[in-house]
Amino acid sequence: MSTTNLDTYISNITGKVAIVTGAASGLGKKLSERLAEYNAQVLLVDINPSVSQVSQEINDHVSRNATSWIVCDLCSLQDIQKYLDHAIHIYGHYDIIVNNAGIANEQSLFSQPDSTELDRILALNLRAPMEATRIAVQYFKATGCKGTVLNTASVGGLLPISIMESYGTTKAGLIFFTATCKSLAPLIRVNAVAPYFADTPLVANNRLVQSYPLVQQVGLMLPEKVIKAMVKAIGDESLAGDTLMVAMGAKPEKLMFYDSISLHVTSYIVSGTVNRYATALSSYFSRALDSILGYIRKPVPHREIQR
Repeated sequence: MSTTNLDTYISNITGKVAIVTGAASGLGKKLSERLAEYNAQVLLVDINPSVSQVSQEINDHVSRNATSWIVCDLCSLQDIQKYLDHAIHIYGHYDIIVNNAGIANEQSLFSQPDSTELDRILALNLRAPMEATRIAVQYFKATGCKGTVLNTASVGGLLPISIMESYGTTKAGLIFFTATCKSLAPLIRVNAVAPYFADTPLVANNRLVQSYPLVQQVGLMLPEKVIKAMVKAIGDESLAGDTLMVAMGAKPEKLMFYDSISLHVTSYIVSGTVNRYATALSSYFSRALDSILGYIRKPVPHREIQR
């Protein structure tokens, strides 16, 4: 990220009101701090009451009352409306929403005794960001104000990982949802980041992630790389409906997957060549997965490896 580009992104963030979910730890905490450093006002949202302490720490760090906080359970639709209303109550409006809160399954779906964990993962990882975006889009359209939504997806939504069926499915859905929001621009820009596994509590404390062969091979990525991509996704006005892949040995790269596949599917449906459609689509998926794996496995600078 060049200094010139970063300055542009910062200027598009300065003075704005941002809401960050999952802000008590991990990427949400680090992004909230970065946004406060860029002179945004930030509402920190988390189910963990420690979010109040995080808010105070950030305010002390930037030497101003840059943040406020609210405790919410995003599995509750009422709580989603509550934190959005709270932002308006405190700041009068909001400009940026970061749907960052999420959880990963602790065991394979097929080892779970009931649907309790599945229900919570679906509610928190997919329904909550979609509901927050739905409400925010209506708000931005009603006020005529420009707005930005950032969804935190994952490389797990691009690579089928057999032991993380629930998590990967929700993140794939979030990437797809983001792509469907492209037409909302320029008034409303909805983007996503799909990082490789970063060294955050969600990842570091999950035994399924730690047992994944790719993680054992290359380790975990430094969170700072993801934060830079998140800042770009928020501040780069050329991005809309886009997902930025983030891996250790490469620059963030815009995912063109759905743009390309839409062209393929549309052309095959129009031409009526169903057999060709099925064969070519299968080939395209195979090439896309190979490309994603190659991107993730690019040579990694030693300083970025966390084991």
